[in-house]
Amino acid sequence: MAGSPDPNAYTPRFSVVVPSRGEPTKLTPLLASLRNQSLPRDQFEIIVALDGVTPDPQVTEAIAAAGATTRTLESRRGPGAARNAGAAGARGEWLAFTEDDCTPEPTWLEHAAMQLDATLDLDVIEGLTLKPGGQPVRTRSASGRLYLPTNLFVRRALFERLGGYHEGYFDPANGTYFREDADFGFTAEEAGARIVTADDPRVVHPEEHAGVFDPLRWAARYEMDALLAARHPKQFRERIEIHQLGPFRVRRPIVRASIAFLVALAAALGSFVAGQAGLAVLFLGFALIAFLPIWAKWRFDPLRLPIYLLVPFALVAALVRGASRVRAMSVEAIRGGSPR
Repeated sequence: MAGSPDPNAYTPRFSVVVPSRGEPTKLTPLLASLRNQSLPRDQFEIIVALDGVTPDPQVTEAIAAAGATTRTLESRRGPGAARNAGAAGARGEWLAFTEDDCTPEPTWLEHAAMQLDATLDLDVIEGLTLKPGGQPVRTRSASGRLYLPTNLFVRRALFERLGGYHEGYFDPANGTYFREDADFGFTAEEAGARIVTADDPRVVHPEEHAGVFDPLRWAARYEMDALLAARHPKQFRERIEIHQLGPFRVRRPIVRASIAFLVALAAALGSFVAGQAGLAVLFLGFALIAFLPIWAKWRFDPLRLPIYLLVPFALVAALVRGASRVRAMSVEAIRGGSPR
């Protein structure tokens, strides 16, 4: 693209907001993809919200080359707080959220603009986030809405009215974050926002949980379920991890399988200690059956089986930790955006 315009000389249609920990291998390719957008450069600005980090020279150069500006949080506060900080410095009518490990297609912003021109009075557009192979990263719920911040357009006036992302969905003690996207979407729905999903604005997200210990990090995120359940109990029950299997709706299968696995395992151990070997074998069989859907989530990969066997322990521990965390929060912290 040609040189970037003077940021004080124009009012952009979009403010692209990217929360980031400043990792060059992620942020540099993203900024390159934003430089190659088909939408004229004077119609969007780029804001990189650095979450408690000072970027290295490579990242600083990439930010400058993209004509982007930065907002920096003094300490790490999670991606929700980083998005809020980026949005606070935005000037566009629309906030275009993506993440620093994503690659927006060249027509990402152009297709969003076309959607806005075709459908008046919108407040939120959720675009399509794909895996490298072209499949969606998530199966959309019955409502068709996931509110993934990898590809989300929000009218700035609405974002400000809602108070942005709730910042309580981050635990600074372990760096865990989760569910702030669903929380924002449910809050927007309750406020009467006009929301559509669109398949043309597209970004590509890398394969998830590819690392050896990623399944344990994935399980640890369930710490944030308790806060979402406290803030949006009805939507949490009816919309979070609901799977349709033929005529049956299965709610939170991995969570339930993890609990069943641990209960059966404890019963097997108790039976063995009591000298009931036959009963212990029976309960151990129940535990293995309960483990199957957990292993199936990772396609029965035998190489990481020892890690997968730890997932139920990590997940249930996260649920307990999250419930305790919410009990310790004030009513104002649960209702508002502060984690304290």
